[in-house]
Amino acid sequence: MDYLAKSITKNGHFRAYVADASNVVKQMTEMHKMSPDVTVAFGRTLIATALVGSSLLKEDDQMHISINGRGPIGQIVTETNSKSELRGYVTNPKAIAKTNTNGEADISNLVGLNGTLRVTKVHPGLDPYTGEVKLVTGQIGDDFAYYLAQSEQIPSAVGVSVFVDSKSLVKSAGGFLLQTLPGANDTELDLLEQHLRKMPNISSMLAEGLSANQILAQLFANLKVDILETIPLKTADELPKKWYADAIGTLPKKEIQAMIDEDHGAEIVSRFTEKKYNFSKEELKKILALKMDKKLGEE
Repeated sequence: MDYLAKSITKNGHFRAYVADASNVVKQMTEMHKMSPDVTVAFGRTLIATALVGSSLLKEDDQMHISINGRGPIGQIVTETNSKSELRGYVTNPKAIAKTNTNGEADISNLVGLNGTLRVTKVHPGLDPYTGEVKLVTGQIGDDFAYYLAQSEQIPSAVGVSVFVDSKSLVKSAGGFLLQTLPGANDTELDLLEQHLRKMPNISSMLAEGLSANQILAQLFANLKVDILETIPLKTADELPKKWYADAIGTLPKKEIQAMIDEDHGAEIVSRFTEKKYNFSKEELKKILALKMDKKLGEE
């Protein structure tokens, strides 16, 4: 089962989150028929979304992520909530990355660097808060760390990785988020940074069967860690048909009327799940009538 473990070092100087999202990433990338290269970029984004969302969201909060570096992948969109329920899509799921000098897929080129990472936090009853930063590497983990430092003023390290096997299947996918707390000194920070550079990526450790405790022990080397909570990571439920009906109701009257008169109905395809929703002429007429009633009530 996929999970996200929240922890803190016993000296109270660092907070850490570790995620195994292997099944969720596999499920979503196969559903959207993503290429192996897109699978890596999207999977990294989904994992980072889960980690950052878990560190920032409370109660009924939601978080929406949009990465648009103007690369071949197009836009990457992910969402999560305080329960770590995830969804997402990319605009060009079949995109292929160029290879770098090491003969590996160039994820930075695939994502692109001529754009931004945008994070929108939504809390019921309050105006949404949006923070936006320029993409710094296109490798995803560094970009989320940069966002946390710039928009949230939280010094952080984010590592995310997806291992795709020779059959283009997701074998393992996971990541970590480390955050500095008051009390951490420069010596501790330097030692931790040096250690992280030498560490294998999370997907390799997950593929070897390491537990959250074992991964945390490798992350922190000589520092002892307490796991505070472990929660399941899962795919968000499909949005109900009413959600799409409400979305149609926000369209201009003439557009809804055209659906009725010219198209004799409407079909909406969820970008998150590829599921199709059909609306008959009668359903559209009810949506239009409700829209007009609301408009009269506001006048």
